Amino acid sequence: MWFVPPAIAVAASWLKNSDLSLETIRTQSSDEQFSALSEGRVDAVVTSMDNVFHWNQRPGPQDFVIVAQMELTTALSIVASPRVRNVSDLCGANILVDAPENGFVIALRALLNQAGLGVSDYALTPVGGVKERFLALLKSQGDATLLGPPFDALALAEGMHKVAEIQRAYPDFPGQGLVVRRSSLSSNPGIHRWLSILSEAIKLFPENLSRLRSSLIDDGVPEAAVTSMVASIPDSLTPSERGVNLLIEHRRLLGLVGSDATYEHVVCLV
Repeated sequence: MWFVPPAIAVAASWLKNSDLSLETIRTQSSDEQFSALSEGRVDAVVTSMDNVFHWNQRPGPQDFVIVAQMELTTALSIVASPRVRNVSDLCGANILVDAPENGFVIALRALLNQAGLGVSDYALTPVGGVKERFLALLKSQGDATLLGPPFDALALAEGMHKVAEIQRAYPDFPGQGLVVRRSSLSSNPGIHRWLSILSEAIKLFPENLSRLRSSLIDDGVPEAAVTSMVASIPDSLTPSERGVNLLIEHRRLLGLVGSDATYEHVVCLV
């Protein structure tokens, strides 16, 4: 289950894998991903790696782990109504999010915190995934949100303003990870097989960048998003230790649950 197929998964689909049946589902929220994993309706999700810290504190199985990093980074910008020109202008703002306590919003909250804005200085309103947030922003249902390509460029074309870029503030910010339940690793050989195929797909680059761009464009991905996705192809599936530790530091800065976790607690290399 994923929001959008990551580039490395597209490349993996080129490889022969007759011994693996892969069924994919698009999601509209990380809460839906949590429920689907918890209930065993899906075996793995591609999602913000920060989600693992919060999911392991929720009532439920509490055995979620990151087994691969699917992107070098996930390009994200704070995009806001024209009246908002900088981060400090978000004082009193209604910010549209996927979930208020986990996911990419934690980097946003860390950035606001470093600008002197506490949690009581703004409101976080859950509206769903990136497309849902983009549409809600255009309908003036909020003052700002986090967007990535192509929705950030589309919002700017509609008169919105880019306030800040997460990658510029946090160069080590990691991309989405492949998250599974630890208990499934010993019972589901399909997870291991797909990880092996993903590893083989990484070896196809950089020689097949043109093929990847063509595949993404043929699938209807806008040019701006294609460029971002191609640039985020990982060199390895091993989750970045610096990236994971940055997520932990953000949670520690904000006093959130999961800040006592370590890289070894949430990453399982298989």
